[in-house]
Amino acid sequence: MSTTQAVTTETARDERRTILSARDIVVEYRTAKGAPVRAVRGVDLDLLKGETLGVVGESGCGKSSLGKSLVQLPPPTSGEVLLDGDPLTGLSERRLRPLRRRIQLVFQDPISSLNPRRTALEIVADPLRLMGDRDPRAGALAALEDVGVDERMADRRPHELSGGQCQRISIARAVVQNPEVLICDEPVSALDVSVQAAVLNLLEKMKAEHHLSMIFISHDLAVVKNISDRVAVMYLGKICEIAPATDLYARPLHHYTTLLLDSIPNPGAERKPRRARNEISRKAPTEGCPFASRCPAATELCRTTEPELVEMEPGHLVACHHPVV
Repeated sequence: MSTTQAVTTETARDERRTILSARDIVVEYRTAKGAPVRAVRGVDLDLLKGETLGVVGESGCGKSSLGKSLVQLPPPTSGEVLLDGDPLTGLSERRLRPLRRRIQLVFQDPISSLNPRRTALEIVADPLRLMGDRDPRAGALAALEDVGVDERMADRRPHELSGGQCQRISIARAVVQNPEVLICDEPVSALDVSVQAAVLNLLEKMKAEHHLSMIFISHDLAVVKNISDRVAVMYLGKICEIAPATDLYARPLHHYTTLLLDSIPNPGAERKPRRARNEISRKAPTEGCPFASRCPAATELCRTTEPELVEMEPGHLVACHHPVV
């Protein structure tokens, strides 16, 4: 084997390794009366180096809670998160702080996620200053230019900028720290449609230039299909299906996934018959499949025994007793 072939093989092997791993993640919140509400219920997830993993589901399914728990904002109620083999869960804030630079989060609302008292330049320069950079101003200006924010905008505060400009600043603040993983929590849902494509293209550009691995959380299945290598579908705090994007959209195996795909607007297509009840469940059942009350194929087994996530086809996992055929 030539030296070039050996390097290529080693690079391919490196790209396939797991960069972020989550095991049995549980996220609970407390109501005003102190009752626990479980938003994420025992999720296992692996992000491969260099890939984009999409996470989709209805509002309230727990996908944002899962994303924030991976960066320990706040830490999950239970479970383990490993970043390239280094544990993130159970660490003190002092020990966690240097690791935070390696995994960054882009929030859904770009304006409220930025400090209203700081200028765009200060917002991006602050992480560099904390990292001990010798010239944080120069580094921040370069990062702003890289995401398409003109130097004339650098001295403006968030309320003086558009939502798209603020989201570009949020992306610059994240990537200026040279992270390994970028988690995007609905990064374009609060933006005008005309701006969404530009921000998505920017994320793809940042991923390539900074060699990022990315988790992209969204309820927009069309966006997820175009940007993701693999897609995980969540329902009531659980992952019900995960597969390569092309396989999932061409041949979904879970009845909830078919419902989501049927809901994508397609004016030129013939109207499909509804295959599942469209009401949204807000509370997970204490036993059985979470989707059983809406599923057209549900049996008594589905209502009493929760299905495990198993591999039905190469790389295609589904949690269903009676998958779509």
